[in-house]
Amino acid sequence: MIDLSQGDCLELMKDIPDKSIDLIVTDPPYNVSATNDGGTINKVKKLNKSLKDLVETNITNGYDIETLGEEFMRVMKEPNIYLWCNKTQIPEYFKFYVEKYKCKFDILCWHKNNALPTYSNKYLSDTEYLLYFRKGKGKCFPKSYEDAKTYYIAPINHKDKKKYKHPTIKPLDITEKVIKNSSKENDIILDPFMGSGTTGVACKQLNRNFIGIELLEEYYNIAKERINNIVRED
Repeated sequence: MIDLSQGDCLELMKDIPDKSIDLIVTDPPYNVSATNDGGTINKVKKLNKSLKDLVETNITNGYDIETLGEEFMRVMKEPNIYLWCNKTQIPEYFKFYVEKYKCKFDILCWHKNNALPTYSNKYLSDTEYLLYFRKGKGKCFPKSYEDAKTYYIAPINHKDKKKYKHPTIKPLDITEKVIKNSSKENDIILDPFMGSGTTGVACKQLNRNFIGIELLEEYYNIAKERINNIVRED
């Protein structure tokens, strides 16, 4: 089952029954600043272009973690959720999932070895975080040492960014690993911030059911074509 929708996920998720989702894997909007820690505009040409792409897609101002989190908790059978984020969002995520709902957690990291040179008065922004929150048994069962690692070293995939036109596209191999680690075949996986459809591609290849929601029509159409036309993406 592949179920794709275009619109506001907070509204569309109201149609998803209580306790019907086995796993959520998603990449919500980050909090991104156009300045460095000293308050000056970064003058790196590639960074300005990158930030322009983010602003134009309306994914620089974060989102209401608690409001949408309550909806996530409603639709999941038990808490079982992977959330991509940057460092500024980590405290709020922990306040909601760990302090309020007493979830166990892991912090997975994608270390990019070709990050933009944005180190003026700050460390490089070369790490993205994939927070994993869960409760109950049987939610995390990696089958190998490689699958159990919590860090991944890989470059930004400029080829996929160009092909699928999404500025924050995530690696397919990482997405496949976490889905294999935390779900079974025929489980129902939700991605309410579908973007260009990476989670859906992984689900289709791994024989999982998938519900994807994307606000922007351009990315919805890209994701729909990408997911529906794929047989196997190596």
